[in-house]
Amino acid sequence: MKNIIKPSFKQKFKPRKSKNPSENNDLKLTSQMYFCLLIFQLLNLATLVIQLHLLYLLFATFALALQFIVHLNIARKGALVSRLSQSIKSYVRPKILPPWLMLLLAISGSVAIAVAGQTLGLLLSMMHLLCFAYSLKMFEIPRRKDLYQLVVLGIFVATSSLIFIQSIYFSLAVIVLVFGNLMILLNLFAPTMAVLAQAKLVAKLGLYSVPLAVALFVGFPKLSPFWQVPSVESAKVGLSDSVKIGDIAQLALSDELAFRVSFQNSNPEHAQLYWRAMVLDDFDGVTWRQSRRDLSQNSQSGQSGQNAQSSYGSATLEQANSSADIELRGTGLSYQVIAEPSFQSWLFALDFATSEQGNIGQRDDFALFYRGIISQTLSYQVTSYPAAKMSATLPDATRALNLLLSTDNNPKLLAKGQQLRQQYPDDRQLINQVLTELNEENYYYTLQPPRLNNNSLDQFYFDTRAGFCEHYASSFTYLMRAAGIPARMVVGYLGGEFNLSGNYLSVYQRNAHAWSEVWLPNSGWQRIDPTAAVDPERVERGFSTSLMQEYDNLSSGLFSLQPLHAMWWYKQVKMQIDAIDYQWTRWVIGYTGEKQSRVMAQLLASLKEGKNILYFLLILAGATLLFYGYKVVKGKAKGKAEDKIKALYLKTLKLMAQHQLVKARSMTAQQFADVIATARPELSANFCAISNGFAQLSYQNFADDINQQERAKQLIKLQLSYRQLRWQLWLAKLGIG
Repeated sequence: MKNIIKPSFKQKFKPRKSKNPSENNDLKLTSQMYFCLLIFQLLNLATLVIQLHLLYLLFATFALALQFIVHLNIARKGALVSRLSQSIKSYVRPKILPPWLMLLLAISGSVAIAVAGQTLGLLLSMMHLLCFAYSLKMFEIPRRKDLYQLVVLGIFVATSSLIFIQSIYFSLAVIVLVFGNLMILLNLFAPTMAVLAQAKLVAKLGLYSVPLAVALFVGFPKLSPFWQVPSVESAKVGLSDSVKIGDIAQLALSDELAFRVSFQNSNPEHAQLYWRAMVLDDFDGVTWRQSRRDLSQNSQSGQSGQNAQSSYGSATLEQANSSADIELRGTGLSYQVIAEPSFQSWLFALDFATSEQGNIGQRDDFALFYRGIISQTLSYQVTSYPAAKMSATLPDATRALNLLLSTDNNPKLLAKGQQLRQQYPDDRQLINQVLTELNEENYYYTLQPPRLNNNSLDQFYFDTRAGFCEHYASSFTYLMRAAGIPARMVVGYLGGEFNLSGNYLSVYQRNAHAWSEVWLPNSGWQRIDPTAAVDPERVERGFSTSLMQEYDNLSSGLFSLQPLHAMWWYKQVKMQIDAIDYQWTRWVIGYTGEKQSRVMAQLLASLKEGKNILYFLLILAGATLLFYGYKVVKGKAKGKAEDKIKALYLKTLKLMAQHQLVKARSMTAQQFADVIATARPELSANFCAISNGFAQLSYQNFADDINQQERAKQLIKLQLSYRQLRWQLWLAKLGIG
C-alpha cells in the first residue's frame, strides 16, 4: 500500500503559482491606446528636435516607425476579429525586439552619449540620455508601472524643452502637451469616461495646482544651473567678434529678434538709437577684430562664467564717477533690455551705459558684457548718459593701437589719408571733408554690393563705390588712421521697431550696423557714422525706400510670405502677439534671482507694518469665503439634481399605483422592477430605465464633475422614459395597446 502524504495546513492553502506569470500580470491595452502613446512620443520628442543630434533623431524615427507598423498590423487583424465577435480586443504588447538586442542598444547608446558628451556639453548629454531612455522604454511596457514611467518620461522630455525656448506660445503648447500625456494615464484608470470629461478633469486638477505653482515661482529660491552651456561655438547667433566686408549685409536679411527695450520715460529718436555691442580696433587689412587682449578675455568667457573678463571693471554709476576716463554730463536715460540667447557675452546699450547688476561688467572701450554666456533670455537694467565725455585724454598704448594699420593691402587709401592731412591740419575739417565727398560723389548704399578682390578697401572706395554699412565704416576708419587720427570701428545695432501696443522697441538682426569712432583732443571719442552721409534716411528712419525695396526683392521668392507681411492686418495682429510675448518675457522669464530677492525683501518689509498684515489677512479670509461659497453653491446644485431624479421616480411610482401596480414598502427598487417585468412585460423597458437610473445616480459614488454631467444626461433620458411609460399606460387603459 502506497504511503499517502497529507499536505500540511500551509501547503493546502498556499496560492497556486501560475505556470505563465504573464497570463494575469501583463498589461493589456487597445490598439488606440498604443497609437496614442506613439503619437505623444513623437510630439514630446518634437519639442527638442532642434537640440537633438541627427543620429539620435534617425534612431528615434526608426523606432517609432517600426512600432507603428507592428501595431498597425495587429490593429487590422483585430478589426477583423471584432467584426466577427462584436467586441474590441485588448492585447499584450508584442516583443518587437529581443531582450539581448535591447540590452545591446542600451549599452551602446549610453556609451555613444558619454563619448559625445565633450562636444554636446553636460546639459545636452542629459537631454539625449533622457530621450534615449524614453525611446527604448516604449519597447518594454509589460505592466502598469512601466506605463507610468513611460508617461512621466514623456512629460519630462516635453517640459525640458522650456530650457531652450521660453516664449509664451511655446510654453502654452508644452502645457497642452503635458495635459495630453496626463489624459493617457486618466484613460487607463477610467477607460469608459468620455474624452471631454477627461479633459475637464485634467484641466480642473491643473487649475488647482496654479496657486501652488505661483507661490513656488515667486518665493522659492532660484538656483543657478549646474550644467555648462551646450555647443557654444555652433550656437552663436548675430554679430561676431570679427567682421569682414559683407558680414553685416548678410544679417540684414534676417528677421530674427536680437533684443527688446522698454524705456522708462520718453522714447528717443531713431537717429539716437546706436546700440553699442563691440569695439573692433585690430585690422589686418581684411578683417576687423577686437584687440588681442580683448580676445584673450573673450576666450576665458567661453570657459568660465565666473572668471570671464575679470580684468575689466564694473559698470556701476559709482565706478563711472570715480573713473578718470568718463565725465558724466546731462540727465540719464533709464531703460530695460531683454536680450535673446546669443551664446555670446556682449550686451547692447546706448552710450555711455551704466548698470548696477553684479553680473554685468564694462570693458575699457565702454562696451557692456555679461559675466558668462547668454544661453537664455537675459533681462538687465541700464542707465545711459548720451552727453557723457569718453576718454578726454588718450593713453599712449591706446593711441598706438588705434593708429595701427597695414600698408600692404590698401595703398591708395593710405596715400589719400596722408594727402588729406597735408591739406587739413584740423581734425574736424578733415573729417567733414571726407563726409562731404561721400555725400556728394556717386556712392551708393546697397544690400548687394559688387564682390571685392580680397576684401580690398581700395577697390570699394575708388572703384565700385557701392556697399553696406561695414564697407563705409571700415574705409572711413582706415582713412582716419592713415591721416593720423585715432579711430576704431564699432558694431552693434541701429534703431529698431516700436510696438505701440506694448510700448517697447524690438531690435532685429536686420538692424545690425557698423560705424566709426574717432578720438579728438578735449572731446574724447566721437561717433561718426559715414552711412549718414551716403544714405541719411537709413539713420533717421531705418531702411530707406530704395533699400526697403531691395530688401523685399531679396526676401521674395516662390514660397515667400513677403506679400502677407506687407498687409496691414497682418502687421496689427503680429504687433499684438509680440506685445503679449514681450510681457511674458518681461515679467515671467525676466523674473531673475535678483528680482526675486528684491520682491521678497519688499514683501517682508511691508509685512512688518501692522496695516499691511491686516490687508493680507483680509485677502486670505476673502479667498477662503469665496471658495466655501463656491462649494456650497455647487453642493446645492448637486442636491437639486438628485432631488429631481428622486422626484421623478416617486412620480413614476404614483403613476404605476394609479394602474393597480403598487410597490410594497419592503421592496427594493430592483425587486419592484422585477415584479413589473413579470406582470407587465410591455412596460418593463421604460420602467426599468427609470428604476435603474434612480438607483445608479442616487447610490453610486462618482467624482463631482462626472456626477453632474451624468445626472444631466440621465435626467433627460428618464423624463423621456416617463412620458413613454405614461403613454403606454393610457393606451392600455383605453384597450388600444
